Amino acid sequence: MEKELASSDTEIAPKRKRALPVRLQKRAPDSQPEREIFARNFRTARIEAGLSQRDLAQQTGIAQAHISEVENAMHNIGIDTMVKLAQAVKKPVFELLRP
Repeated sequence: MEKELASSDTEIAPKRKRALPVRLQKRAPDSQPEREIFARNFRTARIEAGLSQRDLAQQTGIAQAHISEVENAMHNIGIDTMVKLAQAVKKPVFELLRP
C-alpha cells in the first residue's frame, strides 16, 4: 500500500542564506594621502622585486590578505609593519613615502 503524505509530512526546503553584503568602497572613508602614496609605492616596489603577495606573506609573516589591504590603502599600518614590508622589498621606508 502506498502511503499518502499528509501536508505535515512533506519536506520543506530550507531557506537559502543571503550572502553577506559586499563593500561598495574600495578604500577606508578617512583614507589619507600618505597611506595611498605608501600603498602605490609599495605595490610598485613589490612587483619590481619580483615578489607575489603570497611570497611576501611567507617571507614577513604578515597575512597575504593584510598585504592586499595595505596595497589598496584600506588600513592604517604601524611603523613596524612598514619597516618589515620595506625591508622585504629592499627599499628604505622614506622612499616608499615619497609622492
